Amino acid sequence: MMPAARGLQTCRLLLVTDLQEGRSLAAALNSDWLEVELCDDPLQVDERLAAQPFDLLIFDLDLVTHLEAGWSLPVILLGQEVDEITLQFLFDLGVEDFLPKPVSSLSLSLKVRAFLKRVELSHLLQQQNRDLAQHVDAARSEAEMASYIFYNNLLDQITDSIRGFNRYLNSNSDFCGDLTLARYSPSGSIFVLHVDAMGHGLSATVTLLPVTDIFHSMVAKGYALPMIVREMNRKLNFKLPPDRFVAASLVEVDLLHEQVNIWNGGMPPIYLLDATGQVVRSFKSTHMALGILDNASFNSGVTRFPLPDDGGIFGCSDGLIDQVNAAGESFGAERLVQLLQESSRHSLMSSLTAALKEYSGLPHFDDDVSLYYLHFGELSVFLNQQQTSESARRLRDIDPFRWELILKGRQIGEQDVASQCNELLQNMGLPQPFCQRVFTVISELSNNAIDHGILGLSSSLKTVTDGFAEYYIQREQGMRNLTADDVLSISLAWQPNEQNIPCLTIQIQQTGTGFDADRVLTQPASELSGRGLLLVKRLSTSLEFQDGGRLALVTLE
Repeated sequence: MMPAARGLQTCRLLLVTDLQEGRSLAAALNSDWLEVELCDDPLQVDERLAAQPFDLLIFDLDLVTHLEAGWSLPVILLGQEVDEITLQFLFDLGVEDFLPKPVSSLSLSLKVRAFLKRVELSHLLQQQNRDLAQHVDAARSEAEMASYIFYNNLLDQITDSIRGFNRYLNSNSDFCGDLTLARYSPSGSIFVLHVDAMGHGLSATVTLLPVTDIFHSMVAKGYALPMIVREMNRKLNFKLPPDRFVAASLVEVDLLHEQVNIWNGGMPPIYLLDATGQVVRSFKSTHMALGILDNASFNSGVTRFPLPDDGGIFGCSDGLIDQVNAAGESFGAERLVQLLQESSRHSLMSSLTAALKEYSGLPHFDDDVSLYYLHFGELSVFLNQQQTSESARRLRDIDPFRWELILKGRQIGEQDVASQCNELLQNMGLPQPFCQRVFTVISELSNNAIDHGILGLSSSLKTVTDGFAEYYIQREQGMRNLTADDVLSISLAWQPNEQNIPCLTIQIQQTGTGFDADRVLTQPASELSGRGLLLVKRLSTSLEFQDGGRLALVTLE
């Protein structure tokens, strides 16, 4: 009897040979893991195979005169010695092995056991491959679902459709570590966020979720750029592992103040282009990437410059400039600047990506690639169209109402007054362009009342190096020290004036120190301090200060 073989499952073998020889071989092969069935008629083989499954077929070549390919299971042939040509022919038909007769029962049993072990391992490997394929398919389906939800749901809600803003994003996997978002602030400013998370794939994409959440919520509430980027860094520094960070740049185009603010932390240079595509100025990274420094060490200071009448801002991730060709040479910043000058702004994205594909000579880039262009001229046209459409609205259809809010102590810092007022006015049916004017007025006056009146901060701090960072640190510390004696009140009243023209009257009062409003409102526009009040004066129908500057009265028609 054949010795037991560990690890083998029970197998079935069909032995086709004459009965006398077959009985002795079958007796030697039968074991607790191998069942042998004897057949002495070759014409019954197909019938036997169809009736029940077998794992191996042993065929005596002396019983047949003709062989054809097409067996559905492995075959071992027994027979007299044959020449090499015949042997090659047999193996071409699909024969697994050939044993010359006479065959010893021990040699055959060892051969069968080794062969069936290979068959079992092959079946196990096939099953593992099927299991792996199912796992890969399931993982890909989950990744596709997660990618769809992230890119086609969350980002669509966060990104506004902005005329003059074009972007390109190419991922080298199912998930992308690059992201470019643009969004309107209630004040009418346009914010562009460009981020490149460390790593690739899902792990990089997940680190972007806190950033997009903060960008969405804080821009919607009208926060200033330094406060937004500081909160992004604070949350990432708290949530991310020590070896993870997010390179980012944030651009604010402030149409009402007619200025552009830029913060760049770890991203490639941002280029200011004129109308012909020439690089007027580049803004290199001057800050650490988000998530590395703690809040006290983080610098949220921005670079400011006047808003040009034409031209635009261009930004890209390092996947563009670091892409190499077949010779291992990088695409580089010089080649990028040359292409910016040669390409039309209308086809800038397609021209740059086509040039990058041609340069790399690869179907896929080595890294995630993202780029964007924001055209100033179209933004100004859009703003003018908003202001023109506002004059045609029938504000008289909105019935009179009055609303007021009184905040004390820490509630002053915890409540976003401008955003609450903006939401109220939109719900009341006032048009968006008018709401943007009101938001800017309330934001400037309430921040002025809190920062300079209640907290006693000085705008001169912003004029020194790292002054903005110190300014916001002192502001946060001051907010924590507010008491019930510190009060900020605001009221809104919508009603017709004496000429029966509908108008909004705003009153903002604070209990801190006052200031000389006449001096601030008559100083040159080039002065950094007081620019917010000059903007309020330009946006308002009337502006008046009482109680030594503690009470602001504004009318907007």
